[in-house]
Amino acid sequence: MEIQGLTCHGCGSTDVEFDPVTRKIHCNQCGREEYYSRAQLGATGKVAFAKDNAIRFFKDGNRDNAKKFAGDVLNMMQDNASALFIMAYYDEFVESRSGALKDCLKKLDEIPLEYDEVRDLIDLFTASIYNLRDEEQEIITIIIKNMQSAEDRVELEKFIDTISPYCIAKYSSEDFLTLDRVNFYCDLVENCNIPKTCFALLKGIQTNPDSPYISNSFYLKSKTQYFYDHYVIPVGKIISSMQEGQWKQKFLGTYQAIQKKYQADAGN
Repeated sequence: MEIQGLTCHGCGSTDVEFDPVTRKIHCNQCGREEYYSRAQLGATGKVAFAKDNAIRFFKDGNRDNAKKFAGDVLNMMQDNASALFIMAYYDEFVESRSGALKDCLKKLDEIPLEYDEVRDLIDLFTASIYNLRDEEQEIITIIIKNMQSAEDRVELEKFIDTISPYCIAKYSSEDFLTLDRVNFYCDLVENCNIPKTCFALLKGIQTNPDSPYISNSFYLKSKTQYFYDHYVIPVGKIISSMQEGQWKQKFLGTYQAIQKKYQADAGN
């Protein structure tokens, strides 16, 4: 396979053949074989051109063209993160192939992503979050794993504080706050400054579809207690896990006031 931009590092010839499976090039001029890293391959002209077009069409809502260019990328770079996601998204939501997205996210979780790939995924995840509610934990975990430096912290926190509040507002009942999810949020707020996420959780006490405030159903004692045990109390645990600072004190005060009102409305 020929890819524009690949050259032999031995003699400088562009008369090379590329194997996308091994990422090795063979020089037809001098016979040299060498390995191209994911970063080197992703920066070549043809790969970058196809990838940029795939992302552009995806964000514009043109899924068919996005798939076409993503396929071109994968023909040259089989583990390109943005192309894998676009293809899986198409399979899941256009072709109705259930499980395609989860399989893709599992694969992405195992790939040590390059700097540009992480930024591309942030772009793609943010543009399609309306379909990714159930994958909130997986996509955040992927980004966190690949943004560990202090220089990345502000961008990482902005991403989380965009994704999580949206997802929290879209969950249809209190049951999304499983023990695993609560521990996940506790870990997030302990290590990241994400006030919008904490606010969304607090707001959910009154706005979650199963909240007795929505249905004016405090008279249903069992349901009211269930929501208290499975939403109100877990939110308190999450808020208590926040980083020390002014945000924590403000949110704790707000939570305590909301909790006290809930108990009063429940007749406790």
